Amino acid sequence: MLEARRKALRETLLANLRLRPFDGIGDTPKACPARVQVKHEICGARIPVARLADRAGVEEPPVGRVEIELGSVDGEVARDEGPQKRELEGEMAVTDERERLGRGDERLGRHVLRHHVLPHGVPRAAVEERHAGAHGVRPERLEEGARLVVELAGRPAGAHRRVGGEELEVEPAEHAEVVVSDQADVGALGDDARALVRSRPVPYEVPEAPELVGALAVDRLEDGLEGVEVRVDVRDDAGAHGRATLAKAAGGIAFACLWVAAAWLLLRTETPDGLALPELDPGAYFPADHLDRADRYRGVTRGLWAAGVVVQLAVLALIVARARPLAAWLSPKAGGRVRTGVVLGLVALGATWLAGLPLGVFRHWWGRRYGLTEQGYLPWLGDRAISLAVTALLLTIGVAGAVWLAGRLGRRWWLAAAPALVVLGVGYIVVQPVVIQPLFNRFEPLADAELARGVERLGDEIGVRVDRVEVADASRRTTTANAYVAGLGPTRRVVFYDTALDGRFTDDELLSLAAHELAHVERSHLWKGLAWFALLAVPGLALVAWGTERRGGLRDPALVPLGLLLALAVILVTQPVANAVSRAYEAEADWIALEATGDPESAIGLTVRFSLTGLGDPDPPTWSRLLLGTHPAGIERIAMAEAYSSGEWQTASRFTPSGSSTNAP
Repeated sequence: MLEARRKALRETLLANLRLRPFDGIGDTPKACPARVQVKHEICGARIPVARLADRAGVEEPPVGRVEIELGSVDGEVARDEGPQKRELEGEMAVTDERERLGRGDERLGRHVLRHHVLPHGVPRAAVEERHAGAHGVRPERLEEGARLVVELAGRPAGAHRRVGGEELEVEPAEHAEVVVSDQADVGALGDDARALVRSRPVPYEVPEAPELVGALAVDRLEDGLEGVEVRVDVRDDAGAHGRATLAKAAGGIAFACLWVAAAWLLLRTETPDGLALPELDPGAYFPADHLDRADRYRGVTRGLWAAGVVVQLAVLALIVARARPLAAWLSPKAGGRVRTGVVLGLVALGATWLAGLPLGVFRHWWGRRYGLTEQGYLPWLGDRAISLAVTALLLTIGVAGAVWLAGRLGRRWWLAAAPALVVLGVGYIVVQPVVIQPLFNRFEPLADAELARGVERLGDEIGVRVDRVEVADASRRTTTANAYVAGLGPTRRVVFYDTALDGRFTDDELLSLAAHELAHVERSHLWKGLAWFALLAVPGLALVAWGTERRGGLRDPALVPLGLLLALAVILVTQPVANAVSRAYEAEADWIALEATGDPESAIGLTVRFSLTGLGDPDPPTWSRLLLGTHPAGIERIAMAEAYSSGEWQTASRFTPSGSSTNAP
């Protein structure tokens, strides 16, 4: 019988309690010394289990040969109060502090002691037994020779009307399994009739639970205070808080006023306020077949732009969703919070670049089909790789600075990042003509000396010194024509695309083009654009900081992809504003060029040939003008030249071809 009982006890596995091993931990502590004593009231067929105060505790079954003695309190024999309900036998209940307090009156009325289990390191972790309907049962003490936790369901035969003792061999959990406290699924035991006296997993080195035995009245008093209103005099603190709130509101209002004032000053141009542009028919200036061809070409490119935006947003959103495990994987390899953020930013950049590559290939094929480029696919891919490298360098600087500032300044990092970003923009403006542009083009002096002298005279007329006029080898990439002014101070130069010098444009039209570019310099449009960049960057970075702070702040490198996604969203939202500013500055440059040359016919011819050679849509849809239009539509530029030619404008011209001030014709 003894051997059979031992075997039955060994068969009572961890699975009988429906416990789930959450972790397998190697090299667990082998020594679980314990001298434990359990006061147990045999009043039903339910087994109590302690809920530990610190739920991070680890329970581990003891290992070794133990002897268990079962005895009744004061030598009295435990009495059986008759059969219990079968559905209640073997059920297990985990105590809850709220439940114990709620049943306090009942326990006080029955004079039931609160019981404790005392494993190693967890003294006084409360254990109770739910009432199963049996009254008048005397407490019974259960002691173990090795002082292990013992709990009874249906009493073993040795405990009925006599004291029994036996030895059993306790086997360790397989694979050093441990059970995290408070994580067990509690359910009915599998064998109701079997005596379930067995070694239980004992918490090891878990902080002590509070001792509140017999203090139910104190518990109820303390918890009752939670619902009591307490009158507190906070007049001084409330005044300070109110002053701080008012200060923040005043600061916000002042910033908004300064922002509006700066925007108003930057938007002031020399384009006449009373200038009324006539309504023109594009068919009067452009052939019908060109209008149809340009509409087909631009319709596809607009669709490709929209698809590219969707791809970028989708890829960034996917990376944001996987950023946390990706950051955890990269962190040991990157070796630091800032470096991890930079690597995540570069991963996001590379992923969006690769995802958009098929669209770029298709657009390049589309341009080759319409004769706008003759560049091969490999050179085209090389140019895109160079652009990616430059973007990666700028992104590295930006992300590293943002993550570092967020770690030092907290949620207000954007206040320091905004001016730093402006400084970075200034550095790019200075470096771009002498470092970036030579990566894509080769430059040579303009061979047409007469045209070069004409450009220099226009510079003197407008008030911009021109040191030299150069030609860029743009024809290896595109057949479209253009010109620009590059450099600052002694590095300033007027640059023509070599495609503009292939005979498709007259010298007067080229002089109109040069005058337009010099007008940008005279009106400081480059620096005004940088000022607009600063005005938009401050609220934009504030939104990025606000969005990342809701997830913990950009000090966490895993939020860098989210910051990039928010930055892209800010760019898309502010794009119509930036485009409107750009169109205003382009219109001002057109007007100053008209005043400097006094040749509206050349300006009209230049606009028409730009559209013909570049398949520009002279009258694009409104949504395209808002989202994509950095320059006035071709028909609008022609209308300005016609308005200048008619003389129906009310301001005086600053320039004449000879350089003296006069009224416009």
